[in-house]
Amino acid sequence: MMLEFLQMVGLLAVVFAVSMVVSYLVTAKNRRKVTFVPLMENARVRMVGPGGTYRCYFVKRTKKGLVFSAPLQRDRYVPVRVGESMMVQAPVADSLVTFRSSVISRDVETHEFALAHPQRMRQVDRRAEARDRTVEGSIVRVNGEPASLMDLSAGGARIVSNSDLVPGDRVTLDLPEELGSIWGWALESVPSQFGGSVTREFRVRFEEPLSGLSTLRRRHLYLGR
Repeated sequence: MMLEFLQMVGLLAVVFAVSMVVSYLVTAKNRRKVTFVPLMENARVRMVGPGGTYRCYFVKRTKKGLVFSAPLQRDRYVPVRVGESMMVQAPVADSLVTFRSSVISRDVETHEFALAHPQRMRQVDRRAEARDRTVEGSIVRVNGEPASLMDLSAGGARIVSNSDLVPGDRVTLDLPEELGSIWGWALESVPSQFGGSVTREFRVRFEEPLSGLSTLRRRHLYLGR
């Protein structure tokens, strides 16, 4: 009887240990991966969301997220809503960091608001990201609609289009054949006159660095463009 009791206790201990290990593995897998963003206090930040483009300053870093000063548009406070998705750009030394995150809280008195720690971030050397203007006038497609390139770099592009894009929209840009398609975000939109007609100029920031630009430049040189 005692032997059976000890065997039962041992079996229960093994089952308990296995369940604890499985629980830990599941929790670790579901734990949200976060990326450290090297922002300095009072760093000037530019954000693009559903409501347009905002200016603000980085205030502090907490366990829950990144806190920023009141969002401004044309020097006026414009509230953001919890849950809104933001594309964030900020200078860090000679580089530019870009990431996307969501508003998790806001202070009704100070108008400060917090973004969740991003899962990933992109940091590029602004001096090394030269813009290729030999592509100007090339026909591309943005979200399936025709557009014209103004310039192109590894990090983004300027395009002219009659599309109804608004800042913060996620877009797919179909570039010349050798470059393929790439996903990005519309950062700003301004009126433009192109080819004798009034249209809009958009700045698009790519989600991932664009490769193949050197090949495109060599082809343009060969063709005399």
